[in-house]
Amino acid sequence: MKGEDSPQGVGGLTINLQLLNSLFQAKLADLRGLAIENDIPKTGNVEQLRAKLIGKLILGDIDLTDSGIKSMQNNDLTEVLGIFGVKKSGSKKSKMQRLWLHLNADPKKLNVSTIGEMTREELHAYCVSLDLPRSGNKTVLMGRVAGVLSSQEKAWGRVKKSLRTGKKVAQPTSTPAHDSAPEPAIQEPLPESDEPVEEIASSITLEEGGGEALVRLEARRAELTSHLREFLLIGREQDEDDVAAFIEDLGRLGFGIGHGVVRERILDELQQMIKLKQHEDQARSTLPGSWREKQALRHLEDVRPQLLDKLDVILEKRGGEIAAARVDFENAALDAKLDLELAAISGRVHGLFDLQVSLRASESEMDPVTARRQRALDTLYRGTHDATPEAMALLGKVETQMEAFERVVETIVRRSEGAFGPPEHALLIRFLERRGWDANQSEVRPRLLAAAGILAAEMGYVDAADIPVLPTAISLDTEKVSEVVDSMREILADMGRAPPTVESALESKSDVEGADSRVKAKLDAADALLRKLNRGESGL
Repeated sequence: MKGEDSPQGVGGLTINLQLLNSLFQAKLADLRGLAIENDIPKTGNVEQLRAKLIGKLILGDIDLTDSGIKSMQNNDLTEVLGIFGVKKSGSKKSKMQRLWLHLNADPKKLNVSTIGEMTREELHAYCVSLDLPRSGNKTVLMGRVAGVLSSQEKAWGRVKKSLRTGKKVAQPTSTPAHDSAPEPAIQEPLPESDEPVEEIASSITLEEGGGEALVRLEARRAELTSHLREFLLIGREQDEDDVAAFIEDLGRLGFGIGHGVVRERILDELQQMIKLKQHEDQARSTLPGSWREKQALRHLEDVRPQLLDKLDVILEKRGGEIAAARVDFENAALDAKLDLELAAISGRVHGLFDLQVSLRASESEMDPVTARRQRALDTLYRGTHDATPEAMALLGKVETQMEAFERVVETIVRRSEGAFGPPEHALLIRFLERRGWDANQSEVRPRLLAAAGILAAEMGYVDAADIPVLPTAISLDTEKVSEVVDSMREILADMGRAPPTVESALESKSDVEGADSRVKAKLDAADALLRKLNRGESGL
């Protein structure tokens, strides 16, 4: 027996369990100190540094190069993965790939979302290290690497939580190279805890083409996010049939839902979006929770008008492509320096988008009859803020009987064979007067004729150029002008000045005319003198 802290390990090697467990539980500063003491580069994150220390201090006699990993037996791979504190189940090839990734890569820098930016040469190098086929173009290689990364997701790059917290101790199984059976290693008793021991699911097997489909899905992540938001507006996320129908629609849009791994990723994204929407809804109904959020909300209010203008342009450009329009609007919000990482901001931005889309949908769903009547009413009430109560009452009467008014207009225009000129105008007004409407008022008549013209044009009987226009000139009421003049006279009297009379105005006018005559006489005399001088010079 080798002792409690030194059981047999890989190939009969002695494993220092005490040192191994201390490495599992050490903080970054402690690991860096050990790295300096042992001349190990201290670059990388805490897990990369931990793996380097375990590789040198615990498994220093094991060949962990690419060729060494590929030459290991299945049982040795299982033990080595256990010593590094990561998942150790799966096929031999899967274990080799996991071990290489844990020793040579960072999961934050090497994942499905980042390999799209790599060159073919970089992807080819990963295929060599991961023992994958190396033929094909960049897309093919990317699909192969993505397949491995997806199947190994969360299985490398991080020591198990139970080992880091000390709830579980390292205990490599003994598989010595010699024939003698070693005594079983002694395992320290586990402390009692209510927390479940961390378990890692068995490896995922990707079907053919699944990796490439994942890469394409990642490239369309923004579009997928937009579709998920659209689904959550009207869909029922608790209804399996509704979710299944939504995923089938995504398949018709080119998403590779034929691969199970893609469907699982979409469902995961849907669950994350549900949580995000809930967070956004809560953030929109509460006060700012930080200074950053307060400033971001203030900036949003400043750029809201510009955002709405851009949104109108985007919706016009994209038409019915709501998902693409949402992506464009998100980019516009980012260009406006909005902090979309805050739920309070992203929720409000997408709320603006959803509101405008709903308004446009309501407008487009309006039937043609209702639409033309609404346009006629808009003309009928345009500029009525100064209208008299009598005029407003008559306009309200027309609004309530718009259908009958429309039938009258249609009858008149059809009988006149598509003409809508002064005779038809007079006929319409006389007919309405016989029905008891005071339609010949100066405030009402032009509005009725303009509304009737719009109805006739919308029904296709007349051209748009024949629609009567509302008068734009300012009309003066003589009685109101007299009231203004009297008010001005009173103001002058209060100031101690005599208001001008008609006689004084005429007298001042005659004085001006007399002065003009005198000036004209002097100018004529000057002209005569100049003529005499000119004749004298010519005589000389």
